[in-house]
Amino acid sequence: MHLSFRFFPAGLLLVLAFFLVGSARPPHGETTPPSIQSPKRVTIKAFARTYGFTDIKVSDEQVRLKGRVHEIVFSKHSRRAELNGTVVWLNDAMVVEDRQWVLSQTDVQLTLKPLLVPTELLKEQGYQVVVLDAGHGGEDGGAVSPTGLLEKQVVLDITHRVRALLMAEGYTVYVTRHDDRFLELAERPRRAEKWNANVFVSIHANSGGASAMGTESFALALPGYRSTNQAAGSLIPKDSYPGNAFNQANMSLTYAIHHALVHQNQLTDRGLRRARFAVLKNAPCPAALVEVGFLSHAQEGAKLAKAETRAALALSIATGIDNYLRTVKKAVISPDTVE
Repeated sequence: MHLSFRFFPAGLLLVLAFFLVGSARPPHGETTPPSIQSPKRVTIKAFARTYGFTDIKVSDEQVRLKGRVHEIVFSKHSRRAELNGTVVWLNDAMVVEDRQWVLSQTDVQLTLKPLLVPTELLKEQGYQVVVLDAGHGGEDGGAVSPTGLLEKQVVLDITHRVRALLMAEGYTVYVTRHDDRFLELAERPRRAEKWNANVFVSIHANSGGASAMGTESFALALPGYRSTNQAAGSLIPKDSYPGNAFNQANMSLTYAIHHALVHQNQLTDRGLRRARFAVLKNAPCPAALVEVGFLSHAQEGAKLAKAETRAALALSIATGIDNYLRTVKKAVISPDTVE
């Protein structure tokens, strides 16, 4: 019995098959900061032709591309896009250049390609060992709900549930903490390296203003680009980190998890974003950080207090990880890799 077949309809399966110092969260603004460089551009028409989109529709606010497998919607003069109904934040806005709508080459290669043709990019990755990281712990309680429920408790329970589901599918699964103990941020990816992880997923619950709600998932930001939530005018980091060795796989993994979370739980979709959280910067393998919801929000906090909600979230995270690992396995054993 496979997670993918148990929890997804056939059409969605086809889509999924094709795909900081501190863990403090950045502000939740959605401005459009520029990159550090003026990136090379790819026209929408050339992008559509390369990736099999045969239907192009342009409206006042959007450009919509549809192909046999995928549908993608770009918002004009914005970094916001939707792939198969899931929000993905680009590094650069889609803009007009020489009277044509264009994307940055960086986004085509390092944001979108890993989601559209993952099997072309994942042949060097492993597909057996998963490390799950329950955020916070011990004296670090993390976010707090209006009723006093702590993030460290919520995410530890979800993590144990994800572990059980993945182990039932035959994966080797480690957790960075089994109980309520404090663990330095640097120690979390260090343990993943010790265990030869193929995937590292850090699980959190969010905190924000009283109206902030929804789920968002993070892959490591690219060198020379701001984090998605970083304010315009702030310093643009140029450094590359160990986790940047997996830029394309990071996106494939994060999208698989985020897509499952949003669509299986009807959550408000804040999108697949990029950040420089410490656990992502130092990850020794493809990595994602997931914010399952806002514990600080009255309604979401109340839902996260329920075991059935945490079970459903765990199921979606496990399904996303499973779909990613199956895609890696498919890439590794595809006919053109066999002598």
